[in-house]
Amino acid sequence: MPGRTPEIVFLQMACTIEPSVEKKAQINTFLAQTKINWNRLYTLAERHRLTPFLYNTIQSLPEIPDKFLVALRTSYQASATDGMLKLHHYRLLDKLLADHAIDHIAYKGIYLAEHCYPNKNFRISGDLDVLVRAEDAFKTTHLLEQHQYQLSKKHTLYYEDGEQRLLTELSEISLFKLFYNDSYFNIDLHWKILCFNKDYASFDLDYIRSNKGFENEIQVVLLVTHHGVTNIWQQLYYINDLYFLLNNRTIDWSWLMQEMRRYGMERIFLVGLYWCQNIWNLALPSSVQQLVDTAVIHKLADSYEKNWESNEPVAFSKQVFNQFIYFLKAQTRFKIQAKICITFLTSRVFRASTFKIGKKLIYIPKELGFVTVFIRAIRSIYKFLPASH
Repeated sequence: MPGRTPEIVFLQMACTIEPSVEKKAQINTFLAQTKINWNRLYTLAERHRLTPFLYNTIQSLPEIPDKFLVALRTSYQASATDGMLKLHHYRLLDKLLADHAIDHIAYKGIYLAEHCYPNKNFRISGDLDVLVRAEDAFKTTHLLEQHQYQLSKKHTLYYEDGEQRLLTELSEISLFKLFYNDSYFNIDLHWKILCFNKDYASFDLDYIRSNKGFENEIQVVLLVTHHGVTNIWQQLYYINDLYFLLNNRTIDWSWLMQEMRRYGMERIFLVGLYWCQNIWNLALPSSVQQLVDTAVIHKLADSYEKNWESNEPVAFSKQVFNQFIYFLKAQTRFKIQAKICITFLTSRVFRASTFKIGKKLIYIPKELGFVTVFIRAIRSIYKFLPASH
């Protein structure tokens, strides 16, 4: 596996639910022949949210340092407890919204843990992502506030500029609720799920409800939008999510590929499938397999894969630019390439924004949105200046 460090290779080998005798023998052979940086392996396992898989796979293997195994066990137990609490909390949230006749769906982490992963403890979840209709966004927000949830500081500023401004400028808001000591339950309440940016494309609850019979396929579309387009496949658990969403499920591949092409996500999806096969041996229809087995997909996968090696996720400012570059590189149609370029600019100029100056969060309304271009430019230049001592 040229180009990959031993730690990344090891994490990929650990992605299994019930390690077979052959898999354990393969890992033992690998460990005998390879020097592992155990501190870096732990850091990468945490970053890629793979501690449950890693602990499950290596807990009974010989030659694993005791200190490493103890740390891994502690991390696994903490994430499992956190996951159970969040799942219980989501079920209460689901009932609360249903009792108030608020149509909604969950997607990403909590949905996958509940419906796709064979062991719920193997999917480490962060925020609870819930999609409602735009007309229900404030009804839902007020309902959550009545149950001790609070808006984030950033979204409070948008809210104070008017409800309509919030709905048009943003696609989601974050709310949090104190649970214990410094622990919080966090909800990302969406009324649109953006594909690349607000001017390019978005998915709402009506899109989902109007495509009855394609619930599995739509979850794949939403996942590729978030994991592939927005987050440039930069964490290995994104691949696991895609695998468990597809594995042993009835998929209308013709409809799914058509939707991926429609939104310019076909190659990004194929890259995800390529890794699902490399890590999990996912079986694909021959028509899709032919698309995966092309040099252009393998080359694109290699460029994404370089992001796995970093101990930290790609910085937000760099990630925004990488979204643009990777999405543009994945296109074959000039019309979509042009739309990507145009919307990359327009979605960042004519919009409201917030900036942090010292400890104070400053809000700039849409009418002054062009000013934010200069502020971003100054901030970007400042980042490249040598640090003063």
